[in-house]
Amino acid sequence: MQKLIEAIILAGGMGTRLREVIKDIPKPMALVNGKPFLYHLMDYLHGQGIEHFVLSVGYKNEVIKRYFGCNFKGAKISYAIEDTPLGTGGAIKLATKFVEEDKFWVINGDTFVGLKLDDFYNKTTNLNISLALVEMHEFDRYGIVETCSNRICAFKEKEYRKQGFINSGIYLMSKRFLEQNAPKEQRFSLEKDVLEAKVDKADIGFYKAKAVFIDIGIPEDYYRSQFLFSNNLNIDKLFSLDTSWTIFLDRDGVINKRLPGSYVKTIDDFEFFPGALDAIRRLSEHFNRIIVVTNQQGLGKGLMTIDELKEVNDYMLRKVSESGGKIDGVYFCDKLKAEKPNCRKPNPDMAYMAQKDFPDIDFKRSIIFGDSVSDMEFGKNLGMKTVLIPTKEEEKSIYPAIEVDWRIKGLNELSNTSYES
Repeated sequence: MQKLIEAIILAGGMGTRLREVIKDIPKPMALVNGKPFLYHLMDYLHGQGIEHFVLSVGYKNEVIKRYFGCNFKGAKISYAIEDTPLGTGGAIKLATKFVEEDKFWVINGDTFVGLKLDDFYNKTTNLNISLALVEMHEFDRYGIVETCSNRICAFKEKEYRKQGFINSGIYLMSKRFLEQNAPKEQRFSLEKDVLEAKVDKADIGFYKAKAVFIDIGIPEDYYRSQFLFSNNLNIDKLFSLDTSWTIFLDRDGVINKRLPGSYVKTIDDFEFFPGALDAIRRLSEHFNRIIVVTNQQGLGKGLMTIDELKEVNDYMLRKVSESGGKIDGVYFCDKLKAEKPNCRKPNPDMAYMAQKDFPDIDFKRSIIFGDSVSDMEFGKNLGMKTVLIPTKEEEKSIYPAIEVDWRIKGLNELSNTSYES
């Protein structure tokens, strides 16, 4: 069946709720794993056959134009520029001037929906407009869409719902629909002034999907997008690497739980994360070298002694050994952040210490597991692969956008229980 290869992306949002993250750029340009959200969205759509993107832009449009230019991986890019805000409907109407075919996709530039466009098209191709509806549970941020037979019959206001289908912001649309239903004004809302106003008169189709839905205008969803668009740590791929690779592990926040506002000073303070011991055992059975590198500022502050740190590390090593694993070396830095020179991560000093003791370590064939930006920068400075395990505090806020190779929730994802389930 014929495919639709043109998509209008509404990319003019300012992102006021994400001001902490995106500062003075359009919302779709918010960084997700080091690349704009819009890049990931277009990459997904291009993978489904889109060959012509019409970017409807307004606020700071030069940022988008400068980044993408007129081509995305071989797909053509056109720009419909709003001199003044036109609303979603007005923006789409302006953008249709750049669309060559009668039918096209319309997609919000700040949301991601993991559905298959081909299936959507094949099931609704005979209509002038259809909406992709996504099922949600336990929500109050969105209104719901009610369907009757094969048409939409009502749009309901926001309120708490246990379950319902929402408008996902993906439309299969024809120019004919806009010609027949759009108001004469240049500025209008597609949702309010067209869909809701004409729901009793126009045939508005739908496509229901159970799919990932992320709206990066919401801070918690922006955080979720960091995981969605990262390369998930493929367990088979990790354990298919040859044994010469070295695994570097941060300690607090990766192997054991952090103490918020304090330091792990004694054995009583040290609590392994569930699954961490089994994960280390699996790693040490496969890889020749397991190295721990840890910033220990508590020493520099005089909150613990070197003997107390050694006792904690010896306890960790003993428990790892008892579980069938091994750690070849533990390297720490006791410097305060302000001290210079400084061996603290992201500086590579601890890695060089390990390489001096184990000359077979090749940083280009190493992987660092850490819970902070400094851990990731430590790995990048040495050419390592990077695996980020965000802290609980960062999960509650907007995690800094940083490009990493993988993101996981914890070492338990590498344990036998997690792997086999």
